[in-house]
Amino acid sequence: MKDLSGFVSFILIQLVLTGYVKALYRPVVIWHGMGDTCCNPDSMGKIQEAIKGVLPGIYTYSIMIGEDESGDKKASFFGNINEEVNSVCEKLKNDENLKYGFNAIGFSQGGQFLRAYVQRCNDPPVYNLITFGSPHNGVSDIPGCEANDGWCRLMRTIASQGAYSGYVREHIIQAQYFKDPRRLDIYLKKNIFLPDINNELEVKNETYKKNLMTLNKLVLIRFTEDTTLKPRDTSWFSFYDEEGNIVPLREQNLYKEDWIGLKTLDEAGKIVFKDCEGSHMSIELIYFVDEVVLPYLNNTLKYRKKPLLVIQT
Repeated sequence: MKDLSGFVSFILIQLVLTGYVKALYRPVVIWHGMGDTCCNPDSMGKIQEAIKGVLPGIYTYSIMIGEDESGDKKASFFGNINEEVNSVCEKLKNDENLKYGFNAIGFSQGGQFLRAYVQRCNDPPVYNLITFGSPHNGVSDIPGCEANDGWCRLMRTIASQGAYSGYVREHIIQAQYFKDPRRLDIYLKKNIFLPDINNELEVKNETYKKNLMTLNKLVLIRFTEDTTLKPRDTSWFSFYDEEGNIVPLREQNLYKEDWIGLKTLDEAGKIVFKDCEGSHMSIELIYFVDEVVLPYLNNTLKYRKKPLLVIQT
């Protein structure tokens, strides 16, 4: 058997060299932020171009909710994020290009939603998860709007009725990760999304922890001048206490009791805390290439190009 094992190893090496077993860049899945779309040429389009420019031949998939870009933008404000994540789970599972796994990049709320994908589905699995300015531990105020964004203004008008009121909590995406540090009891009772994926409820979901711990790297990027997220440090899982003081991740029960596996990942050196200079979602392409593409997307899968001959022994 020892001699046969050596022979098989030699054959596999030859197959790689001759192209029967081919190495490919691991695909990349992208989820955009609030008010953006999957295919905006000035945002997600440029991101995909940058990735493909550095890693030729790589497959990228930009998540779209709804039938078209207009519906995709609307769905970033209105809907039930639990249902949207379930839909994304099905779409990614049915994409043959992703079946061996992928790297994932989430922008703003898209990063939080991709983490929910990992915890709830992860089939196919995520290798490296990178999030830019994502509200992982919630926001204490509904994010603001661009002056000409009608959907966003409508969202804020409806949310002003109260983030935990019946209609708002079921239909406004941003309300589903709103967290009032002075009313945590109401938050835990009424919020339909964030307390669940952060395992803050009394009954813990061990699958969430198990799935997140399979990541090779969790890269948490914070914008240094972020005023859209309150607090900006929610990008690193930090949040306010009742007095308005920032409590770092490692001082929270979420970490100390390892509710979703962050302590385990951190102690294994698998969490990376990074800063990006500038305001929310202000990303220089050179930063994106040097700090994300090269270190975290430049990895490969191997697959068989042609069926191999099976020898019975």
